[in-house]
Amino acid sequence: MSSSSSPAIEPDTPDLICQLDNVQGMVDALTCVRWKRHQDALVELSEHGIVLIVEESGCLQAKVYLQRELFTKYEYGAQGRPRFGISLGLLVDCLNTFSSPGHSNTIEIKYPGPDMELLLKSVDTLNACIYSEIRTRIPETVTWDYNFEQAGSAPLTFTVKSAALKEAIDDLEWPGSSVQISLQKEPPCVIFRGEGHGDLQIDFMYYANTDLLLAFHCDNEVSYG
Repeated sequence: MSSSSSPAIEPDTPDLICQLDNVQGMVDALTCVRWKRHQDALVELSEHGIVLIVEESGCLQAKVYLQRELFTKYEYGAQGRPRFGISLGLLVDCLNTFSSPGHSNTIEIKYPGPDMELLLKSVDTLNACIYSEIRTRIPETVTWDYNFEQAGSAPLTFTVKSAALKEAIDDLEWPGSSVQISLQKEPPCVIFRGEGHGDLQIDFMYYANTDLLLAFHCDNEVSYG
């Protein structure tokens, strides 16, 4: 007499389980690209991190990169790169419930839930557990042109401190003016030029302003206006 048993069916492994101990930092980063109260965003997951992207009228695009090194735990089990749409305002509001002034809270982020939700949960509170489910949507098609894998692989990239960039744009914005951005290979430089009722040019020299222009890579000289 013999008997056999079927192997136990293991639950589906989530595409991503990660933990973050700086919730306020994530809130600050996402708030920078929240232009209006009802703002939608697209999220893409990969083994290298999380990318959140917002678009406005097909002409303005902003991205937030959360590399895996920012997380205290990052377990990625998906095949390919899952994408989903989400309400950015709702995500920021939910994250704010996990953030306490003067205290660094750790949260766990999990995707997907049973109904394809994004799940948030506090993991370091002794007397209470905060839990949130955010419904996601099927994303629309957008242009994804970032590359986490190889630093410098993109032909044109530069990183500038946000305060310096804002100050430069504010100085160049005149009524009826246009702003041109140029990247110069030799010497390495990012040039902002405003033309209208007057002309103004602001140069960010890479080696001279390393405190402002933090990174620079340019294979070909280009201009955008």
